[in-house]
Amino acid sequence: MKTVLIVAIMIALLPAAAYAQAPPKGPLTIRTEAEKKRDAEIDRAYKEALKRDASVKQPPPDPWQTIRPAPTDTTKH
Repeated sequence: MKTVLIVAIMIALLPAAAYAQAPPKGPLTIRTEAEKKRDAEIDRAYKEALKRDASVKQPPPDPWQTIRPAPTDTTKH
């Protein structure tokens, strides 16, 4: 009887883990118009900064530049 009681308690506790993982059912946060405008402004500024940085072409970084010797003129005449 003791084993049956322990098994019944374990089965009753199984849904507790699944219930703990469920998303909260509270009210959603409502954003004001001022917050929406501010977010849109920040997003627009971010996109402009990305475009500005993408327009500047920089050579790829060379991690070996301090180790590699300077190029010399080794062509045969």
